[in-house]
Amino acid sequence: MGAVSALAAVGVMLTAQPALASGLLQRRTQDPERLAPFGLMLDASAPEGAGLSLSFRPTRMVRLHVGGTHNGVRPGARLGLTLLPWKGSLTPALTLEAGHARPANGEGLERRIVDRTQMPIHSFERVGYSYASALLGFEWQAPRRLTFFVRGGVSIMRLYSPGIEGVDEQFREALEPADFHGWSFIDIQPTAKLGILLSFG
Repeated sequence: MGAVSALAAVGVMLTAQPALASGLLQRRTQDPERLAPFGLMLDASAPEGAGLSLSFRPTRMVRLHVGGTHNGVRPGARLGLTLLPWKGSLTPALTLEAGHARPANGEGLERRIVDRTQMPIHSFERVGYSYASALLGFEWQAPRRLTFFVRGGVSIMRLYSPGIEGVDEQFREALEPADFHGWSFIDIQPTAKLGILLSFG
């Protein structure tokens, strides 16, 4: 009798577990307070230019993002962290970001000089930069998992140019004399950002 009771208890547990898991999943899906953890973020700002990032929100107060940028001259990469201290559809946000964009190399410049069908060489192509930004702003969670945000703050930038000593002599006439020597300096400037986030998952 004891063995039969034990087997019956095990059977009840085995059949109850899928039902319990299904119930938890259903409650989680229907929970109006639940936040979608993943997102696709599109924004425009300075100094990054246009940006497209993937985001991940491990907790209600923290969102991480990583993606690419383009400032009209060359692509770059960035990563960031946003802190969201309040609940609700409108909340303040603190964002910390870091990014980098490499300068064009000597081989790319030579191709531009030889191929006259391409756009003229832009002096900013030889300038790379790294930056770290701190921004304060607001986020508004609209229906359909859309979030709009606006932020402002400061960026510390390191701009640099490696020089063009490696460019062949025959191409140097198309370049400015000041471009032959490398340089670097640090600048602090205001920054602003606006964008939209589509959450899913």
